[in-house]
Amino acid sequence: MKQDVIDALTGKTPSNVPSKETLNHPALIKHVTGIHPFEDTPAAFQLAYQRLGIDIHMPLPAANAARPQLPGGAWQQGNYRFSDMGVYPSPSTVEYCPHLEKNDPNWVFNYDPSGDGFARDAELANLDPADLQASFRPQGGLQGEGRLGTTDQLRQIDQRFTDHVGPHAVMYHLYYTTLFMWPVMKFGWEPFLMAAALEPERFDKQLWQPWTRISRQYFEIAAQLQQPVIFCHDDLTISTGPVFAPDFYERYIFPRYEFLFEPLVQAGKKIVFVCDGNMDVFLDRLLQLPIDAIMFENPATPFERVLETYGRAGKGFIGGIATAILTQGTPDDVRQHTRAVIEQARQYPGFIISSCGGLHGNIPLDNLLAYFQTRNDMGIPAQC
Repeated sequence: MKQDVIDALTGKTPSNVPSKETLNHPALIKHVTGIHPFEDTPAAFQLAYQRLGIDIHMPLPAANAARPQLPGGAWQQGNYRFSDMGVYPSPSTVEYCPHLEKNDPNWVFNYDPSGDGFARDAELANLDPADLQASFRPQGGLQGEGRLGTTDQLRQIDQRFTDHVGPHAVMYHLYYTTLFMWPVMKFGWEPFLMAAALEPERFDKQLWQPWTRISRQYFEIAAQLQQPVIFCHDDLTISTGPVFAPDFYERYIFPRYEFLFEPLVQAGKKIVFVCDGNMDVFLDRLLQLPIDAIMFENPATPFERVLETYGRAGKGFIGGIATAILTQGTPDDVRQHTRAVIEQARQYPGFIISSCGGLHGNIPLDNLLAYFQTRNDMGIPAQC
């Protein structure tokens, strides 16, 4: 229930341990609902969320999802390569900034960030459909992880969720490029890291400063939404830890979070900070920011460290279930792992169980059934 989520993010012990899942598994959805997800996508998702006891989930689709162009494979549309990962395909960029010459290693400094941020209605009419599918999906589904979309569309998605779900769940609409992720998404990791490391002040002035202003505009709009929880994403680290020395983050990244999140704090929103990779070194630092919860990827970030920091501080923490075990393990492996995670974490009020990698179509159905059945057996309701 929505109230369980709010309680967990406030440091109160909820009636039931809440659940967050990115549901994208056609066979699981059909199994629990009896509805083929491509034939009636809105009804299939709404019923699946309810029966699986998912309290934080993606915006409800407003139309049927398109069937994959190449079932089980990958195809290219525009500047994106799509892979069939479930009801909604997974996009990846074919070429970063195709409009820029890349003969010069400093090509990233020729990028103009002034066009980033919310789009205008007239601009959307001229965009390649692949851009919309990859970055915003105004019709619902796995959308929200990009810069495209207008403020009106965001409000419409918020209103649709409120109308159809009401007090039952919290909307997971992820703002992907809080600050650190802007250059990752625009340039790719290697060009970004090289330019930022060699000329950090120039990089800051030309890129991070304008992107800070753009993200601030997003959070000013998000503060006006009806949803009580706002999810913001920045992959500060990779699987081995930070990509820069901690002092770099203290100079260019962390001080700006206070400014970015200020509208949300003033509006009384709960802030969930989402980060993949090993965040161990930053867990204590993040506790100093106006963040109510973290959503982390484990085992990249050690679960025990999350319990020692966010758990003991009474803050929210969303995760615990390793996607690799769901994907590569046996049903018995999944049962043992799920039991261990719940037993360790349920003593802390902020625990929200989740597989942060998402429940996509490449996970064996038997493993997902074992996961939800074990949750149900341990008092986290789910009908399979």
